[in-house]
Amino acid sequence: MIYGGKFIVKWKEAKKDKSDALMRSFDTMIESKSYIQGFVDAVVSFTSDAKEDKLLEEFKVEEMK
Repeated sequence: MIYGGKFIVKWKEAKKDKSDALMRSFDTMIESKSYIQGFVDAVVSFTSDAKEDKLLEEFKVEEMK
């Protein structure tokens, strides 16, 4: 995947080695946060015991330099 945007969405400590998993890049912070919210909404909709607040904490957005 090409990461050409200004902001990168990461799933915190998602890999077996406890490093962050790069998910997708976006040109704006709004797009990045919307992507995370959509991802979390999908998980919450299809998982009976998922907690939205806890899931939202699992992601972060960083500005690419």
